[in-house]
Amino acid sequence: MNKRKKEALNMFFSAFLVAAYVVCCYFILQLASTITNETIYSIVIMSLVVLFGVMLFYATRVGDGKQILRFSPSVLILIDLPALYALIAFFAVGMPLHTQILENSIIPYLAAVSLGYGIPYTFTSGFELVSAEDVFYPERSEDKDEEDEENDD
Repeated sequence: MNKRKKEALNMFFSAFLVAAYVVCCYFILQLASTITNETIYSIVIMSLVVLFGVMLFYATRVGDGKQILRFSPSVLILIDLPALYALIAFFAVGMPLHTQILENSIIPYLAAVSLGYGIPYTFTSGFELVSAEDVFYPERSEDKDEEDEENDD
């Protein structure tokens, strides 16, 4: 299988993964709607939305190559901590911005998705697909791709 077909197949399965998550989430939310305690119901919903952010991260990080592991303090400070604060302020009554977050219902969902996406992004950035040689000598990488296609056939 050549590289383009493999990438297209990976993107299809990534889209399928996100769509399957949405369908499963619908049924889980239908079951959770029977919960009478509002706080537990909100925790279930926020947990599902955080899981959606994690699935979204892994769905966009498909590819071949070497997995890059690193710690990013900027992602931690700019994405994770504000999202975590918004979720804590949503549940904690005495915190600043609690009433403003309750008035605008989209903020907790955005914070949960960004927290789910930001936590794995703090520690990994996906796959390394392009080597430095491919950037400086693109004709060599094209020749290598043609050789790979001939070897696959």
